[in-house]
Amino acid sequence: NRLSLSQLVFEQPFAALVINQDRSTNVSGLVIAPAKDVTATDTAAGASGEPLTVVIGGIRVEQGAMDFADLSLPLPFSTNIVNLEGTVSTIATDSTTPADINLEGQVSDYGLARIDGNLNMFDPITHADMKVNFRNLKMSELSPYTVQFAGREIAEGQLDLSLEYKIQKGIMDGQNDIVLSDLILGEKVDHPDAASLPLGLAVALLKDADGVIKVDLPVQGDINDPEFKIGGVIWQAFANLITKMVTAPFRFLGALIGVDSEDLGQFEFLAGRADLTPPEMEKVVQLQQALVQRPELVVEISGVTDPAIDTPALKYIQLRKAAGERLGEGLTDEDGQSLMLDERIRILVEDMFQERFPDQSTEELQNRHKAPPADDPEGTPLLDELTYAMDMWQQLLAAEVVTNEDLEGLATARAEAIKTAFLASGEFDEKRLVIAESKQVTSEDEDWVVLELGIVSD
Repeated sequence: NRLSLSQLVFEQPFAALVINQDRSTNVSGLVIAPAKDVTATDTAAGASGEPLTVVIGGIRVEQGAMDFADLSLPLPFSTNIVNLEGTVSTIATDSTTPADINLEGQVSDYGLARIDGNLNMFDPITHADMKVNFRNLKMSELSPYTVQFAGREIAEGQLDLSLEYKIQKGIMDGQNDIVLSDLILGEKVDHPDAASLPLGLAVALLKDADGVIKVDLPVQGDINDPEFKIGGVIWQAFANLITKMVTAPFRFLGALIGVDSEDLGQFEFLAGRADLTPPEMEKVVQLQQALVQRPELVVEISGVTDPAIDTPALKYIQLRKAAGERLGEGLTDEDGQSLMLDERIRILVEDMFQERFPDQSTEELQNRHKAPPADDPEGTPLLDELTYAMDMWQQLLAAEVVTNEDLEGLATARAEAIKTAFLASGEFDEKRLVIAESKQVTSEDEDWVVLELGIVSD
């Protein structure tokens, strides 16, 4: 009850595999159901009742070829493999030693496919350690699959693919190393199963200055699970990668230059101001370094304001400017209350107050800020000049008017400040900077307003 064969040599073997529109295959039509009076035990055991043992002293393939077609896709796909050469080592049904596999063939006109590794031919779920390499495949030929999964055709591009899969007792650990060269996306194609993925932005994020995309895509899974599908696992891993990348593009860009930061694309402005502080200028330099490596990306700058904290700050800036102009010298943010002790400024504030509030008596206002000396409660009330001056100043501040146009101007100035910083070196292409529509935000900090850059593909 044993069959032993020497090496099998297949000269110019040919196979055709077709997946039909209903997902059935032409191979399924070759399977013949056993007769009703024949059991599995009958076919697996001989007269002695022992299972049939088969030993094959290896397999060699010479000048093999194969046609493959998938008619179940929105765009029917087909390809062919020719010049298939290689060997499979000894195969024995009564041994757990895996068979070594080495095959090489030509895919389409100029593509290469190589298969190396070993697996248990009769129980691959128990053990498999395989490497599959594809070189110089035309990406346009894979459009039927990208349409099904992502709703986009591939116009141009070359693919190198290295797959390494290990299976031990049904647990799969796989690594997909993908290299795409000169990839250009084609038209969008509606498909009910296609995921809504921003492939255009993802490609621009991944493509380096040489037009090359390199992706390492690990996949794991339990093949024993009835719901497990290798194609679904790989696609889900790819979809997760794309989603993570486009939702946090600046973290991805930071990683290109060794910066681990989630706020690389966030710029903080002090309330009412549009100047970039030194830490924000450093972000500009870092982003320039990263964007040099991703030439198809465009930075979108939307100016922002937070009326809750920008409006009071703008009022203060406007009043300080007006006072400085009348005084004939600039007043700085650091001057603050101390300047109210300067008689010239106090008189200026009083003049401005009388002009702004002609119906209010400064004498009555002074009386509200008079009190006897702390050491002489019965003494003559004295004017607290600082609180008197600050009272007038605060009323002048409250009367200042900040319009929506003022806020819009501040938002625009902030966007232009970032753009100017990018262009200061003279080495960054202005076409890669887009000023978008301004917007209002709500700040978590009472002193700082955060502007978040956007990233779009060229």
